[in-house]
Amino acid sequence: MKLAKILSVAAAVATTAALAASASAELVTTTSTANGLSSGTGMWLIKPFCPAEGHDLGLDLVNAGSVVFTIKAAEPEWFEGQTGGAVVVSCGPTTITPADHNWASKNFWGVVDEDLELDTHDAAAALQTVKVGDYTYELTCPIDDTNCVYAEALESEDGYVQFALQEWGSDMSTIEVVSFEIKDKSGATMAMFDGDGNLVDSTSAPADDTTAPADDTTAGDTNTDTDTTTTTTPDKTSPETGVEGVAAVAALAAVAAGAVVLSRKRK
Repeated sequence: MKLAKILSVAAAVATTAALAASASAELVTTTSTANGLSSGTGMWLIKPFCPAEGHDLGLDLVNAGSVVFTIKAAEPEWFEGQTGGAVVVSCGPTTITPADHNWASKNFWGVVDEDLELDTHDAAAALQTVKVGDYTYELTCPIDDTNCVYAEALESEDGYVQFALQEWGSDMSTIEVVSFEIKDKSGATMAMFDGDGNLVDSTSAPADDTTAPADDTTAGDTNTDTDTTTTTTPDKTSPETGVEGVAAVAALAAVAAGAVVLSRKRK
């Protein structure tokens, strides 16, 4: 095959791969472990109750009525409203609480932002975002019989309660968790945390706990197999290019891919 044709094919393949890799929204990560926080590009998870790991904020989580995540586009110039994923309310272990409450999740997709002329909401999703500021949105997940916290979890030394935001959208901007709030059944704030898991407001909680180790994966006895509300989404892994052994070709292809990606940047 002539060199010109090799370069053309390699550039096209690399451009496609670069676009596929970039079209995968990720969360802003933090190294904080306050209140059992674990943070990864695909999930932000906090454990306000887990005696085995030294976390107990003294909250009456059985009376929790909803949780609220506030998120924002960390790179506004790239934002296209394609954030999506799920909110998880989880308690356990399954030896003392129903298995389907071990990882109960409700899915969401998209935003409505008239200022940006965006309406990417999926009306069929269980949850809907609400704009509360520039590139900033609230995501409220009601707590009902399908995802409630059981008293048995709070009464056991092996018990735990954890809340998570999962992100598997296709936006080019990273998404940042600004705050997380737990509300009681009357709508009053039980506890408010910042994006680093630090307690900033509470009705009954003691000082922040920072003893939990960092973990980029789901902490505790979690089981995503019990999720019945999430929607099927594309695989976020980057495809293989199928091009091997030609360093010069790869370099030229990367330049071409960069030019195409930059052309998508919000004006």
